[in-house]
Amino acid sequence: MIFIRPEFDCRGGGGADVSGLIASIKYALASEAPFDTQNLCFRVLGTSVVIEGQVSHSSGDDFVRRIAEDIAGADRVLVRVGCPRSNGLSTIGESIRKENGDA
Repeated sequence: MIFIRPEFDCRGGGGADVSGLIASIKYALASEAPFDTQNLCFRVLGTSVVIEGQVSHSSGDDFVRRIAEDIAGADRVLVRVGCPRSNGLSTIGESIRKENGDA
């Protein structure tokens, strides 16, 4: 599978290019992920693709990041994905507790 990285300006211009980029990432994740990707949301912020949500695989956030960075470029991806740890806590929940001093 070959993906052509679109060029878009700092205002997120090139609407067709941006939507094509997000579609490429969604398709790659849906076809290659060993877990359900239905709970992921995709949007563009400036020149970055933001991926948010939750997956059921313990290293799902790393998988999502790797696929998205391969397509969009490492400097254009922001991943905010929670996934379970071996003790059952999500990484998002754990980081929120640490920020609040509850750890």
